Amino acid sequence: MYRCIRALILIVAVLLAMPASPGFAQTSAPASEIDQLRQELRRMQERLQKLEQAQPAPAPVAAPASPLIPVAQVPPMAPRPGEREIQLDRDHPLEVFGLSKPELGGARISGFFVGSANYNSRLQMVPEFAGSIPVSSEPNRVDFRFDNFTFGVYKTFASWLSAGASLEVENAVHRHAHGFDPDFGCPGMDRCVEQFGSEAGTTEVSLHRMNITGIAPLGNGLAISFGRFDTPYGYERHDAALNFTATTSELTRFGKPQSYTGFQVAYAFAPWLDVTGWIANQWENETTENGFQDNNSAKSFGGRVGVTPFQGDQWLNFGIGGWLGPERDEDTRHNRWIIDADVTWSPTPRLVFIGELVYGGEAKVSFRRRGIPYAGASVENRDVNWFALYALAHYDVTRWLGMTFRYGYFDDYQGWRTGVGQTLQSFTFTPAVHLSRLIPELRPLGVTYARTRMPLDWVDVRLEYRLDTSDKNVFSNAKPGIPVTSADKTAQQVTLQFVVNY
Repeated sequence: MYRCIRALILIVAVLLAMPASPGFAQTSAPASEIDQLRQELRRMQERLQKLEQAQPAPAPVAAPASPLIPVAQVPPMAPRPGEREIQLDRDHPLEVFGLSKPELGGARISGFFVGSANYNSRLQMVPEFAGSIPVSSEPNRVDFRFDNFTFGVYKTFASWLSAGASLEVENAVHRHAHGFDPDFGCPGMDRCVEQFGSEAGTTEVSLHRMNITGIAPLGNGLAISFGRFDTPYGYERHDAALNFTATTSELTRFGKPQSYTGFQVAYAFAPWLDVTGWIANQWENETTENGFQDNNSAKSFGGRVGVTPFQGDQWLNFGIGGWLGPERDEDTRHNRWIIDADVTWSPTPRLVFIGELVYGGEAKVSFRRRGIPYAGASVENRDVNWFALYALAHYDVTRWLGMTFRYGYFDDYQGWRTGVGQTLQSFTFTPAVHLSRLIPELRPLGVTYARTRMPLDWVDVRLEYRLDTSDKNVFSNAKPGIPVTSADKTAQQVTLQFVVNY
């Protein structure tokens, strides 16, 4: 409408400015009428200008797409009240549905949950003084499980100050073996038979991880943190969502601490050289079910030096570290220690090789005799050692399909860590479907597996086959509370695992 009025005004103005022709002069209006018309046109033009200033200019219409005619860039239209545009460039799965990112008071909310279906042919027998093993299913049965759920809140206050904490709800069964005879107990008896305990599954809520971190203005920045952390050796972590495989290796299960609570400092001398050190309450490990409260009056110390000579697509990182501290209840005289070395190499963005080895020892340990099926004498005040390693390869065959193979080795030749003097080996094969990568518009999670450039995914489905072997008869399918008079040297495990990060 405004365009029509503007055109009418221009036409009238042109006609009034034209010199009168003979024919036109014969019918011309009086001068006073012409002046009135000019004034009316001026008022209409002023009104039109005011209306145009009050109204936003309409968006130009894009031309039809054509290989010869360029398409005009259409500016975004202002949304009406209550409307929100769904962006294709999304950071979080909730944005797929037009919802906002999960935040609370400016803090970022994230976590993961894991479910699985499991089959075990036999379970490993671990005497109670050496801890226990996780039971994903009873022998020769398939069990569906809701394994764990974590909820974390993280806040960055400034470039030099941040904090975060998470809770974990975990459903787990841990089972150990103990000696049996009619008069109870095995020490000193002529005949001792092992049997599984009858521990029931529990659902526990625990303080999972926590940190408050400040960056002191010293050199390149000294990071000082207090909280509960993953032990920064190698790549494997306690949480299944942070590993390529559904289960952890023998090294992680028996040979080193998985977590610690205390102070941590970290400093990068250069992009290729970093150092981390900590002081902690005690050695926290899922197998021995240690909590984060200190079990004696001493403290434990650890550290790692990392070197990254190659960065980017061809990634190479290796490091060496150690741990030292008294780890037995109310015993501050005898130290447990380990030396840990790890390496991660990615020759291409789709392929990664990971290795880790541990050599450890402890002074003056004592434990009871072991019975059938792995009979052994009791031990008194013996210095013990153990050696373990794993080697892992992961390859993304396609964008949505990855393959992982891991070999594990644990030499517990004096029986302190696993309860039996034995050599354990495992062969694990885990294909994984990255379901979330099938959504074209969804951005990656933005987090990688520890010490790699391999990204974690929003949703993974893993199908794992694991073969465990020992040079001793330590695997049994006996029911709890039944004396085990014979066992086997092999066990098989199949796990279908679902991992969701949010």
